Amino acid sequence: MKQKTEVLLLSALLAGSAFAQLDIPNAGRIRIDGNLSDWRYASWIPIESVITGTPTNISNAVWSLSWDEDGIIYIAVQYDDSDVVLKKNANMFDCIELYARGDTGSDPLDFYKTQTSAQSYLFGLYEDQTTEWLQMGPFKELPKHNPINVAVTLGGNHFIYEAAVQLYDTFDPKDENESSESEIYAEREIAFDIAIIDVGKDGSGGILGYNDRKKRAGADQIAEHTLEE
Repeated sequence: MKQKTEVLLLSALLAGSAFAQLDIPNAGRIRIDGNLSDWRYASWIPIESVITGTPTNISNAVWSLSWDEDGIIYIAVQYDDSDVVLKKNANMFDCIELYARGDTGSDPLDFYKTQTSAQSYLFGLYEDQTTEWLQMGPFKELPKHNPINVAVTLGGNHFIYEAAVQLYDTFDPKDENESSESEIYAEREIAFDIAIIDVGKDGSGGILGYNDRKKRAGADQIAEHTLEE
């Protein structure tokens, strides 16, 4: 497994603007609490591709993925931020955005507006440095029938993000009965991606990703991965 992980990491580094497909391990037991001690077998993948702007405040950015048979994808992200800006009344602030797509054969058009064929989540910390905020795509209030669970910790300038995300073949933000959860099993291909939104106190910043694709443009821009045993 170590050799396989090293090959994946090397492929990601050599690919430039492309991205390597990841094999995502089964989660076992992971608690969403902002503590990564239960990610003992994680493969940490660099987040180094600039999507837009100049996210120069971010360093040592990595992420990891895992899954379980209940259709849940687990994600952990950690990085250092030399200029922390947290949510209060500002128009922009430091946070991350997740992109999830259970059915990679679905029609991805306008997914960011409807959240039907794929879902995107923004989350981070309020200015008190302890309280998380969360939204789905353009919807300020998360639909009550979406069970996403997130945690964020900030120690000095080091961020840790965790999330447990339900995968859907289709999702209706207004009607739980019209939503269809994805069936999850080993060797299935899913789409999942990450972006770090970096904002400086002077208004500078940008977006950093695992790849340089602009995911909001379409769900077909979300990186695809394979679930392993």
